[in-house]
Amino acid sequence: MGKLLISTTYLMLILSCVESCFLLRSLYVIVPEIIPPGYQVAKVETVGCDAKSVQLTVKDPSLTIKSNGAVVALTSVSVGEGGRIFSVSARDNSGLERKMEVHLVRSTMPKRHRRGQGSLNRSRRCFRVFPSQTIVENYEGSYPKLIDRVGPYSSDRRYWYFIEGEGVDTYPTGVFSIERDTGDLFLLKAVDREEFPAYNILMIVFDKHTNAELDEKIPLRVIVDDVNDNAPEFVGPLHFTVPEHCSAGTVVGVVSATDRDQIGTDHVKIKYTLVSGSDMFTIHPETGVITTTTNTLDRELKDNHVVTVKIQDMNGAPSGLFATSTATIALSDINDNPPTFMKSTYNVTVQEDESEKLLLRIPVQDKDLINTSNWMSKFVITKGNENGNFRIVTDPQTNEGLLYISKPLDYEKTNDVQLQITAQNVASLNGSSATWQSIPVNVNVEKVDAVRAGLGQKISPGILTRDPLTRRALTSPHTPTTFSQLFSQSPGREQQTARSVSFGLLGIMTILCPVVLLLLLFPVLAFFCLKKREKLQLYDSGDTGGIPLKSNTEAPEDSMAWE
Repeated sequence: MGKLLISTTYLMLILSCVESCFLLRSLYVIVPEIIPPGYQVAKVETVGCDAKSVQLTVKDPSLTIKSNGAVVALTSVSVGEGGRIFSVSARDNSGLERKMEVHLVRSTMPKRHRRGQGSLNRSRRCFRVFPSQTIVENYEGSYPKLIDRVGPYSSDRRYWYFIEGEGVDTYPTGVFSIERDTGDLFLLKAVDREEFPAYNILMIVFDKHTNAELDEKIPLRVIVDDVNDNAPEFVGPLHFTVPEHCSAGTVVGVVSATDRDQIGTDHVKIKYTLVSGSDMFTIHPETGVITTTTNTLDRELKDNHVVTVKIQDMNGAPSGLFATSTATIALSDINDNPPTFMKSTYNVTVQEDESEKLLLRIPVQDKDLINTSNWMSKFVITKGNENGNFRIVTDPQTNEGLLYISKPLDYEKTNDVQLQITAQNVASLNGSSATWQSIPVNVNVEKVDAVRAGLGQKISPGILTRDPLTRRALTSPHTPTTFSQLFSQSPGREQQTARSVSFGLLGIMTILCPVVLLLLLFPVLAFFCLKKREKLQLYDSGDTGGIPLKSNTEAPEDSMAWE
């Protein structure tokens, strides 16, 4: 008995190897009585054959078969009451030939008549109701695989069976076939539940002698059982944002995943785990919610954290399928860093009569996110500006503080001003124990006397004070003109340096008038000297001893004048 079983097993294995290309032994097709040219008579499906190398031929000159297995009428074909039979052969590279008998059955469906006109009598039999049939997706065994014997009269040889519907002659075709005489239902190839989870088939029973349909079509439903053949997949972006220094337990985001396998089974029960990043974050194994485990997340130290997430079906069992991906967690900025000054103190000098002048630029540093309200500085004069002589604004380009003198200072009242400048941010401090920083700014006021006030230039005391007229001329409030003048050191006084002195128009005229007068006086003096020389030449004392003589050319009136 054992030897017989072993021999049978080997024989089945050999046959399964040889019959790699399968073709049904018979196929029954219902056709009209007259088949017109171009009509598709049947569709021949091969199982396990190489579609590129298999050769299909039909043994009927009125018909032809295409490479996809479609049998088409070339001419008009008549089908008698007894039907029509032809054969189809399939040959692949192995050289073996498989044959199928195709039975064309003439349709004898009676036409329904309207109520009142009666109807043709039909044979009616009481068929049992068939439960749903079940098959397993991606079956790895040999085909065709017997599903069940669905023929209600399998023991009665007077009937034959025919099926149509999904998986037979509608998409997806070539999945099922039925044995004509026994009613055995076969699965011809592997199916995918995710593509087609169930098939609705109609079975028709015919009388072999009359080819008449015995009753209404019997519905058959074939359900595809799921196997865990799909790994879970991530859904949506894996980019999250959380504020820095947030408390432990803060929700970062939710990782979403899906599985194409059958809902309600362990095949779609996903478990979430963190492969990396568990020192600062955790993930709920069932919901995929990521939360923080610490309050020490600092954007200024590390602004992005990358964690690896693993999703596995079968609730995380070792046999479950899984997938991994990286999630990026960005830290948003809070104002936890106040601006800091580059120097601890500043000194600046201003003349007592100056106003609306930039005195000082005060740079600061801030670690918060640049060009945000947490980084932008706001400067305040907290001490020393009770009279409103100063103002400070922020340079929007450099984020520096710009200190201006807005009202002139009086040297006689104060020659030194102590200011206190505080640097703040546009946003309030948050999540930090730090406070706003302040620095002192010492403003030295220089005295400007009346002459230097008129000249609009800094000149040491003692210069241009000896001549009151010159001082008044130089202090005239007219449009200034610049000259370069070098002041030498006076005895007992501090040394003066070369500088540019600005004179008024009256001062210029005072200086230039003597020069102009001298230039005008010179030609006048030259003219008078020439005239005097001409008159002296008339008095020649060589012969007259100094007594004037009469000239022959003188008029009588002139001679009388001499007498």
